[in-house]
Amino acid sequence: MASALEFQQKPVNTTSKVPVITNWTPLIGYMLYQDDATTASYFYYKLILEVRLDDASGTLLGKIKQRRNGYSVDVAANKARAFFDLRDIVNSVLTDTVFDQNDSGQPFRTIHKIGVNTASKPFSVNGDRNTDGTQIQTIYVKGYQQYSTAASAIPAEITSDTVNDTLYYLQASLPLLTARSVSSDYVQGTEFNVFNGNGATDRFLSDLETSAGDYNVSGYINYIQEADYHTVAFLNDNSNFDSDIERILIKYYDSAGSQIGSTQNIANTNANGGSNPTSETNTDAERLVYFGAGPGNLQAQSVTTAARPSAFTNWVYYTIQGADSSDVVKTALYYFIKQDGSCKGFKVRRLAWRNSVGGYDYFNFKKKSTQTVEVKQNNYSTMLGTFNGSKWRYNNTQRGKKTRQTTAMLKETLNTDWITEQDANLLEKLIMSTDVYIVENADTTYTEAVMITDSSFVKKTVANDRKIQYTINIEYANPLNTNS
Repeated sequence: MASALEFQQKPVNTTSKVPVITNWTPLIGYMLYQDDATTASYFYYKLILEVRLDDASGTLLGKIKQRRNGYSVDVAANKARAFFDLRDIVNSVLTDTVFDQNDSGQPFRTIHKIGVNTASKPFSVNGDRNTDGTQIQTIYVKGYQQYSTAASAIPAEITSDTVNDTLYYLQASLPLLTARSVSSDYVQGTEFNVFNGNGATDRFLSDLETSAGDYNVSGYINYIQEADYHTVAFLNDNSNFDSDIERILIKYYDSAGSQIGSTQNIANTNANGGSNPTSETNTDAERLVYFGAGPGNLQAQSVTTAARPSAFTNWVYYTIQGADSSDVVKTALYYFIKQDGSCKGFKVRRLAWRNSVGGYDYFNFKKKSTQTVEVKQNNYSTMLGTFNGSKWRYNNTQRGKKTRQTTAMLKETLNTDWITEQDANLLEKLIMSTDVYIVENADTTYTEAVMITDSSFVKKTVANDRKIQYTINIEYANPLNTNS
């Protein structure tokens, strides 16, 4: 039979140079269509979609078989059409980037401290498929058919007639009601292009919203303490995603808003832990890159020592911005404003969490934090005393009730200072994140996994509440060590 197989619908518009974002809509669909009426004469007819990593010889992730659907026009014309949802299959192979990928000998040091772990590498790619996996995966699909020519015959897969496609997938999301830019195709279009990294208004992979801040600045504002760690993530593939961030520009400013010294830059190259998006990118790991943008990261890196905060003794804020090799800017400005510690001596608690678009966001909780240890004991009872063969005896060191095991969980209540509505929206994403950490500053080397225990989040606004302040409850992901 003559082949007329085609994909009538794909997860993303073919003209859009963006990854497929996997958690925006309930389905990630391919529509496989066979425009051949002779299929009506075959038995046990099904359409098949084969899903693999990378290419036709890559690891098989799944094979889906579907009967033709009941679309009346197709039924009348004896044609075949089936819809395949890839969402669960693809999400099963996408992972968060937890570790600094430059540290091959000890792959357990946190991504939040790139530039600190290895001073010569202030960038890190997003993962290693052979260890912790990658955030972006190349997915190859192949469509073909299955049928038999007689009712008594076993149906066979017909792999001589196929159609295939390759796309890149990122575990990210957008608000469900985001307007579709390619509404006629009912697929993802250019909605994610704002994160491409190829224009002066493009964004890093952050949920941060624009707002007005101190020193008469307005834009994407992070408040940081002098030793804080912070990363920014960005798409990094000019050929497939149209991204062109070849370096990070860094500018320091004083309290009057005047730039101090000259603009510094750190190149996004393999040698520096990253990957040039035009000349070096060729793997999924390199298609999303992290940069150590916090003052703790910048101070530790050795690639451009002139970009260290200590080189600017009176700085009150600095900016970072993606640019190409000619310093043509490729992202909006991101501000990092130096934040004072708590005026009452409270220990500042800094949380990092995987945001909705694939990077990490950060926030400092400056007000009172309270730790609680919750202890659970597995107890059992025994008869008091022992029998020595002739007499029953006991002493006052024995116990009838014993503890088999003790589990101790550390919990903490964190409080914000007064915050903006934009920060409140950011914390809403924190509540929904599945990957949250306490990131200690340069005083310690630890980054600890925690869980948000709040099950609801009351949205506050200036109109309703005048001033906005939040309390967040966390539980450390690992129990405290005990001697039981």
